[in-house]
Amino acid sequence: MMVAVVTCDIIKSRQYNTIERKKVDELIRQAFDETNELLPDAQADKLSFSIIQGDEFQFVLANPGLAYKFVIFYRIILALKELKPKFRAGIGIGEIAVDGNNSYQMDGTAFHRSRDAFQKFSKPKFRRRLTTIICGNLDPDAQFDIIAMYNDFIENQWTDKQKEAIYHRNKEIILLEVSKILNITRQNVKKRIDNSNWNIFENGSNFIFSLITVYIKKHPE
Repeated sequence: MMVAVVTCDIIKSRQYNTIERKKVDELIRQAFDETNELLPDAQADKLSFSIIQGDEFQFVLANPGLAYKFVIFYRIILALKELKPKFRAGIGIGEIAVDGNNSYQMDGTAFHRSRDAFQKFSKPKFRRRLTTIICGNLDPDAQFDIIAMYNDFIENQWTDKQKEAIYHRNKEIILLEVSKILNITRQNVKKRIDNSNWNIFENGSNFIFSLITVYIKKHPE
């Protein structure tokens, strides 16, 4: 079965002292659970979630098509918490060959590709990137890079207020409910979302979903 493995690290983790670092770990776990609740169709494996030494963590999603969207809202939810930790994510699409109690005890092509995607951040041209995706096929991988690069640029411009509006707009069906939650007018909610270029960003996210879905259908492992 094809899955998505997501390998992440906290950006500028050294800025946190020991007490803050423990708090960041707690926030990472809380935000992961909240993202699960927001996007249950991503089928995140809670048992796979692991934080290892340093600033790295990893988890598995049974629905690879929603991996990118899951990462985006995971970052948004985390950014709205205290200390505002931000992370980069390398997504690998593939299979699990060896099972285990957590993701770091597992193995398979999904894990190798996730690690390869994550290693891209060490290259100079990827220093400001937030998300990379590898499925092991050159054509979709090249398209992932282009779309994710453009979306990363947009995401890096988002303000906290825009992230808040995006989060609640995707959680609530009615715009009026979002305006009540944020205690601003519907016009201001729409303005924040429009200024964030969310429509353009979402088109890119949907395209990535389609690419992954088509790849899985054509290359079952």
